[in-house]
Amino acid sequence: MRLFFAMAFPKGIIELVDSLYQQGVNEAVICPGSRNAPLMIALTRHSGFKCYSISDERSAGFFGLGIALKTGKPVIICCTSGSAGLNFAPAVVEAFFQEVPLIVLTADRPKEWIGQWDGQTIYQENLYGNHSKAFFDFETDDCSSAPPVALAEPKGPVQINVPIREPFYPEPGFILENSSAIFQNENLTKFKVQSSKMDFSYFNQEIASAEKILVTVGQMEDNSIFETLSAYGIPVIGDATSNCGSTIAHDLLLADESLWPTLQPDLHIHFGKSFVSKRIKQFLRSRKPKQSWLIHPNPIGRPDPFLCLTHIVNTDAQSFISGAEWATKSWNTWNSAKITPLQTAFFAKPNWTEIHLYQAITEAIEQKEAEVHIANSLAVRYINWTLAKFNTTEVFSNRGTSGIDGCLSTAVGAAQKTDKLCISIIGDVAFQYDRNALWNHYIPANLRIIVFNNGGGGIFRNLEGAKELPELDEFMETKQSFTAENTCKDAGISYFSASIAPELDLKTFLNCKGPALLEIHTNSIENASELKRYMSLFKA
Repeated sequence: MRLFFAMAFPKGIIELVDSLYQQGVNEAVICPGSRNAPLMIALTRHSGFKCYSISDERSAGFFGLGIALKTGKPVIICCTSGSAGLNFAPAVVEAFFQEVPLIVLTADRPKEWIGQWDGQTIYQENLYGNHSKAFFDFETDDCSSAPPVALAEPKGPVQINVPIREPFYPEPGFILENSSAIFQNENLTKFKVQSSKMDFSYFNQEIASAEKILVTVGQMEDNSIFETLSAYGIPVIGDATSNCGSTIAHDLLLADESLWPTLQPDLHIHFGKSFVSKRIKQFLRSRKPKQSWLIHPNPIGRPDPFLCLTHIVNTDAQSFISGAEWATKSWNTWNSAKITPLQTAFFAKPNWTEIHLYQAITEAIEQKEAEVHIANSLAVRYINWTLAKFNTTEVFSNRGTSGIDGCLSTAVGAAQKTDKLCISIIGDVAFQYDRNALWNHYIPANLRIIVFNNGGGGIFRNLEGAKELPELDEFMETKQSFTAENTCKDAGISYFSASIAPELDLKTFLNCKGPALLEIHTNSIENASELKRYMSLFKA
């Protein structure tokens, strides 16, 4: 088939887009602009790509992140020149530390106009610095290697900067056809990480000789591989974001520091990425094991949040667990036998505060076929403290940088790639900060949003030192009176609100036929007081 291109259409753009497609990249989130119009045209007219149009670059970046989280494949995020690319930065940084593949296409002015006071012109070369795995200059580099780089462990974002000269658009009368018609590539490239064979003799010897082993699991995708270790009596602890099925309430157990000496392990093994719990970090920093191993195919730098790292083992969790020889070990006091009765008694007397509401919501969601996307700040902590747990429900959270920006946009992007209920649990400040997540035409029927509105940043009332400051109300908690109701009207989303127990109808909300938002209004001072009472139950 012959292809007819407008003579004015920038050279190489069609070939770049099709090269990405041939390597398995087939989704793109495109932000409006003029300088990136050739990229937009090449992507949208390529029959192999599914394209989304998102106006706000910050939201678009996280939307793409959400898609990539679910598919495991690189997703293109594309913008015009100037500050547009900088608005991608929060999502790019999150993708870097959460190890999610993105391909960032930034349109740019021609090089001769950089630094010449030309409009929408900034310094875009290596725009994201150390937070991008690689930078490609479209005019000088082989950009076809971008997908493999994004997918090599650790996965992450890469930037392709594309200087484009005017005119940008195909001339009238010329046909810009899908280049995919030439290649007829039915099978997209599948990327798999192959772990090299390794000698386990040293690790098996250390496992056999250790009296106390502790396994910690940071943020990971849903998995059941750690059941093997639990069967051997080896304590496995992880936050809800680890999806490892841990039944040990480690955050509450470690609240009693008198237990720390008996809990100290000889050997500590960490899988996954970051941990939410601050206490487990404090515990291992002060009660250092003889050895601490990080199991990761190729970590960024030498991450050592526990300050006790002795070995980095370059393989994946599945290969290490199946390859090593595990001896039966004692649970010692790493169990929740003393914790569970205290939790049961506490939650048996519910009231209208966040800790009790999170308990009720977790129980309700666990009965559905769902996945949850937990926002940062208090939300991601509450789900680790309640008695009810997400055991069959996969948990996602933007814990790469742990920011509140983009939490909702990530959930909306991920909702495109699942038939399950996709539930965002988010605070009022994080919601208002990212309500542009609903400013698009891709709000699916399976999306549910639960907003906890306590009138500001409630977490600061729980932080020692911060809660006593006279500036707390105005400059930290930043009290606000906004609600989500008008945003829901604009977006065509069903709105539910509850300020007292009789108004809370989780069944109707979760069973809606279309997208829905539930806003739960609570009192920040009462929330802090009840949480303090709860935590005091577990201290010595």
